Amino acid sequence: MTWIKLFNREVKLRPFVLSSTLRKIRGKWRDGKYTGRIVITGSVEITNGPKHAGPYRNHFVNNALQALGYILLTNFNYYDNWSNHTASASPLNPNTMYLGTDTTVVTYPTMIALATPIGSAPGTAPNSFSLSYESITNGYEVVSMGMWNAGTVSGTIGEMALYGPVATSSLTGSLNGGTGSGNVTWGGGSVMLSRLSVADGDFSAFTINTSYPLVITWTIQFLFA
Repeated sequence: MTWIKLFNREVKLRPFVLSSTLRKIRGKWRDGKYTGRIVITGSVEITNGPKHAGPYRNHFVNNALQALGYILLTNFNYYDNWSNHTASASPLNPNTMYLGTDTTVVTYPTMIALATPIGSAPGTAPNSFSLSYESITNGYEVVSMGMWNAGTVSGTIGEMALYGPVATSSLTGSLNGGTGSGNVTWGGGSVMLSRLSVADGDFSAFTINTSYPLVITWTIQFLFA
């Protein structure tokens, strides 16, 4: 057994749980103070008939960081006219997913599309797509699920991507009840936010079984670190 002192209290730990416990302590608490840090992770699960694989860790690209940065500006989207507090429209560009066959090109920060998409670029979108926001232990998660009906797509999958809208700001006037107006414009179409690829060692290439639907579940978690 190993004894450690935790917040002025001695705690007895078994050796095999000591390292993981200390990692959690360092992550959320340092010198008895709450860090307030947030970690963002993405994972992907694949279901194609009897095949179920994952979760695999994804790779975010620059567009994802830009989208997160504009979260602070989206509050203004509810004040088309700051003096009248008129609500504006929500983002128009939908989230979606695309598949590709490439197995050699690694993901890089400025990447904006799959290397070799299945179908005309940017790719063949799923027949159905859903998006949910859920509260989980220690944080929140956004779950995207795309389903391609049986026979819709075929070939060997070597890469896949999650797409979504990116905001571009257009703000004028005064925030504190002035006469100006302001809003956040969601433009530029749907852009690639994250990628999963064989080239990065994320998963093993597989051939789609066209007798079954192909379902991709992409989960992004926002957790206190």
